Amino acid sequence: MLKLLRVEWMKVKNYRTFWVLLAITIAIIPACSYGAYNLMNNSFPKVNGKSILGSPFAFPDVWQTVSWNSTLTFIIPAILIITLTTNEFTYKTHRQNIIDGWSRGQFIGVKLIEVGLISLLSTVVVMLTALGVGYFGNKVPDGLSVWEGFRFIPFYFVQMLSFTMIAFLLGLLIKRAGLAISIFLMYMLVEDIVVLVFRGHYKMNGMEYLPEEVTDRLIPQSYVKALVTTQEAARWESHLPIYLAVAVIYLIIYCLIAGRSFLKNDL
Repeated sequence: MLKLLRVEWMKVKNYRTFWVLLAITIAIIPACSYGAYNLMNNSFPKVNGKSILGSPFAFPDVWQTVSWNSTLTFIIPAILIITLTTNEFTYKTHRQNIIDGWSRGQFIGVKLIEVGLISLLSTVVVMLTALGVGYFGNKVPDGLSVWEGFRFIPFYFVQMLSFTMIAFLLGLLIKRAGLAISIFLMYMLVEDIVVLVFRGHYKMNGMEYLPEEVTDRLIPQSYVKALVTTQEAARWESHLPIYLAVAVIYLIIYCLIAGRSFLKNDL
């Protein structure tokens, strides 16, 4: 597998678009949280020297806050994944790999690892951003563990992996970057509207288990944490294992569809 990954590295090491999108992915995560932190400190009214929103950028809430902020930037790694995937078909490199002796399963396996590595890189950047903001932006309260609330980092990884897997699947099935990106954005928008209408208006709670929505629920917004009732917080905690299980099931389904599609379709 390492040999196959080296081949993938040869494909991207001189590809400028890859490095540009990767740099934006790495830069936009801390930039987004810094912008929100700066806005909260300078633009929101304060009571007794404290923001009316509380301290979402202090430990332990900073893990949740930075993770939630970072989900707003998912489109960049998704575009990166779609671009890398569709390039295989545009330049026929997928066909050349098979001719060179790769099995179709090996090709899909390498691409899935690629998706996982990009999602993992985003997660590491989120973790470092949360640590930086938490340490340098706020004093750590006495007796509080810095790692309390860290669970939102693996939750972010699951959510980002879900987004990038959907992007990969669309790139694999559609094979055209512009169309795949358009459908990806349209799907995200349509699902949000469906959830808003059917859950908000018709009170259909099953909508929370749709692919995008169920991963969104892993990381609630922390800016309104003070407004969340005890009952709502308890419900989220009780449903959290279900949200994680459903998200993992979706990831397995994405992998199965991707594998079956590439194994059955003509090159």
